[in-house]
Amino acid sequence: MRVHEDLVTRARVRLLLSDHWILTGEDALWVYRTLFAVSPRVYAHKLVHTLLDASRSPLVADLPAARLALLEEAAAATAWMDNDRDPYAPMVVDAVFHGLAALREQQNICARQ
Repeated sequence: MRVHEDLVTRARVRLLLSDHWILTGEDALWVYRTLFAVSPRVYAHKLVHTLLDASRSPLVADLPAARLALLEEAAAATAWMDNDRDPYAPMVVDAVFHGLAALREQQNICARQ
């Protein structure tokens, strides 16, 4: 995927203006999605973390399809995570796949009723 250089520069500036280890809030998703497209190994963990948080947001609490899409995107990004360098990576990966399993089970229960 090719990302426009101006968008990458904007994302990097936004990240540099943050005082936190992981950017949060409304900008976090577009920033990490943009930077992940350029450097997947570097930004995979932060993208997965942000997608996991977004899937737990009250904004998507009543939107199981949106939550499922966020968790599936997070699951795909976990393949790029460097588990050897990040001691918390296994916990984040487990949280993503546990969330996916729980959501799919909930959808199966609702479909049977």
